[in-house]
Amino acid sequence: MNHTVLWFLLITISVIFSIFSRISVLKKNVIAYWFFEIWRDFVGYFFAVIIAYFFITVRYPKILISGDLSTSDFILFIIFSMCATGWLPYFIKNVTDGINAILSRVLKK
Repeated sequence: MNHTVLWFLLITISVIFSIFSRISVLKKNVIAYWFFEIWRDFVGYFFAVIIAYFFITVRYPKILISGDLSTSDFILFIIFSMCATGWLPYFIKNVTDGINAILSRVLKK
């Protein structure tokens, strides 16, 4: 498959998922809120679609041949789950807040 067509397809799927996931909530809010929520969902679904595509095309045939899963497959599944359910931005915020707290304590001493 052509790479341009593939990227267009992945982006289109992500846009459709992000719009349909927020359409009932966004009817009564302002345009800026609507755009932000659609953008946040789009990024999450885009990463989820890319991870799913990678797993299906690259990892799954190797798993069928070797018969064993690796730790990276489990980590990919966790990241895929966070992206598909919309929890990726909250996870990133919590990780950066934790790093900030650790660095502020270390640099104060």
